[in-house]
Amino acid sequence: MDQFSADDFNLLVDDRGDVHVNSKDGRFYLGWFPLGRPGTDGEGWTIAVTGTAKVRGYRVSFDTETLADIVAAAVAHVLATSQPL
Repeated sequence: MDQFSADDFNLLVDDRGDVHVNSKDGRFYLGWFPLGRPGTDGEGWTIAVTGTAKVRGYRVSFDTETLADIVAAAVAHVLATSQPL
């Protein structure tokens, strides 16, 4: 969580205990679903990056057993390689 500054990101914990982090500009999303994302088979983490007119967005998911360190490394790489609009 220390990768997300309050100036640039919003944090929400919903009534199921799922954690949602999104960038204030709407380009980045991270969701953690400890009991599995509803409607999926064991999806525990979701990273989504919106696209632009010239660059496609993407979505990556990890299962509930994926170590947080692995997801944190993926998030760090996404954030380090992102470019301002």
